[in-house]
Order: sequence, then structure tokens, then C-alpha cells
Amino acid sequence: MTVRLYAALSTPILVLAGLSGCATDDTAVGSSPASGGTKPPTVQFINPLPSYPTWRQIGDCMKDEAKKRGADLSESGSTGQAIDANGMIQQVRQATANKKDIIITFPASEGFTQVLKQAQAAGVVTGTIYGAGGPDSGSDYNIGPDFTAIGEAVVGGVGALPGKHVLGLVAAANTGLGKSWLDGVKAAAAKTSNVTIAGEVYTGDDAAKALPQANALLTAHPDITEIVTHMGTTTPGAVSAIKSKNLKGKTFLLPVGHDNGGSEAVKDGFANLMFLQDVCSLGKQLLDGAVDVHEGKTAPAVPVQVKVVGPDEVQGMLDKGWV
Repeated sequence: MTVRLYAALSTPILVLAGLSGCATDDTAVGSSPASGGTKPPTVQFINPLPSYPTWRQIGDCMKDEAKKRGADLSESGSTGQAIDANGMIQQVRQATANKKDIIITFPASEGFTQVLKQAQAAGVVTGTIYGAGGPDSGSDYNIGPDFTAIGEAVVGGVGALPGKHVLGLVAAANTGLGKSWLDGVKAAAAKTSNVTIAGEVYTGDDAAKALPQANALLTAHPDITEIVTHMGTTTPGAVSAIKSKNLKGKTFLLPVGHDNGGSEAVKDGFANLMFLQDVCSLGKQLLDGAVDVHEGKTAPAVPVQVKVVGPDEVQGMLDKGWV
């Protein structure tokens, strides 16, 4: 299945620490001269979670592509384990003040729209991951998720397994990207005869909230057969909740990626499917698109590949660079 990226990334997709927890690494890479001897475009990637494996891979692949395109890329981000939207907004402002040619980031809150528009007004090209896209978003180039396709992939993967399935949904929130994901899953489930939805809870993409929220979900709906989510931060808490309720073998998690315990959940029998994303290509395509816009070219709309796979397919996909 192809989509434009999964939140959460966790986020997929998906993937939400005070400003004091932010550290800025302005080490530049890829400063080889652009074609024709012109000055290389300066790019600031404001990474929401540089220490989280999926986001780290996006950043690393973006750096590799910057070298190929002759772009001078710097990266900054939080040192914590939770997304600091206010700190990221401050870094967007700083990058604008530093007269960067291009700013790339994940718009983690509604506050990003205005600050990105301010960057555009200052002549900065803006690129976003999982943003709304469009003229009113503050983004010149966006790679975002097609939640209809994501919902169909998730529900299709679960529904292809034998029997009836009752889903418990764990989202970041019932607004923004979280709501879009919820709507996509619900729409897909409504088209099936063997998949229903029991309830939903919200964690704000905070790993510390995953266990209590998953526990609450399973307490209210003990008939849940699968816990599905768009966030890798959900994995440890959901597995612990399944353990504490003695539901191993009856309730399964559909983890987002192999990081943060996803592979262990499959190996130990707490998950029978996994959601994987080609995030390296995402990082490269986003860098390319933003540089294209800076050079006055029309950047192509590109889909990010995502798949729901069974345990026997996971390692092969990991070997190909999917996460």
C-alpha cells in the first residue's frame, strides 16, 4: 500500500518536554558546492525526536541526500523522549532569524501554521512531514499521510486473519492527525463484515500514558481482540496491559514498527502483525522536494510506502530498510 507518511510515525507514525529539555545541534553536513558553483542552500531540519530510532533514521537519510544534492544541512531537536512542540516552534523562529534557505520539520501542533507562514514571508522554503499541506498550512512542500489508505491497510491486515475482530484504538488525540487516523480506521472497518471497533483512548503520543490508557481500554472492553495505534510510543504500555490482564493469545497489539519493543512483541506472541514504513525514502524525498522548490522547480508529490505484514515477513522488510 502506498501513502504519504504515517503519523507517528510516532512517529509512523507516527509518534507528543519543556523548552529547557531542548538542545540544538547545528552541525552542518553536505556542504559540497551546488551545480554551477553556486552557494549550497542552507537547510535546517528540526527533528521532533532525534533520539527515537525512526526519527533518527529519517534524519540520517536526509543528511545522506543533502550531500548528494549539495545542500548544507543542520539538524536540531529535543533531547527528551516526548515531542516538545513549543521548543520546536522556537527553533523554527531561530532558523528563520538565521536566514536559512529551507526549514523542514514535523508540525506537532496548530501553532506551527503561523510560525511557518512567518518563515515563508521571510523568504524561507518550508517543508513538512505529516502536515496538512496546502496554501493555508505554511508549508511549501509536504509529505503527509493518506489516512483512508492507512485505515484500509490496518483493517485489511487484521480482517484477513481468521474469525471476528474487535478493535481497540489508541490515538494521540481525537483532534488533528489523531482524529484523521481514527476516521480512516473507522471508515475502513465500516466496510467489513468481520471487524468492529469497541472503543478508543488517547495518549498524546506520550509513552508514559500508554499503559494506563491501554489498561482502561481493556477494562472497559474485555472483548477486544486487537489494539491498533498510529504511534510507536504505544508498544511497551500496550504489551504490559495485555500481560496484566492475562490476555496473551486473546488480545494482540498491532505495533507501529520494530523499534521500542515492536519486534519483541511479535517474537513473544503479543503481536501477530506489524505496521512498517519506508521512512528512509521519506527523508530523502522530503529533502529533494524542498530543495527543488528552492531551485524554482515543481516538486513531485510522492507516496511513502507502508505495509502491514505478518511475523514471517517482518525480518525481510527490515533488511530492506523498512521500520
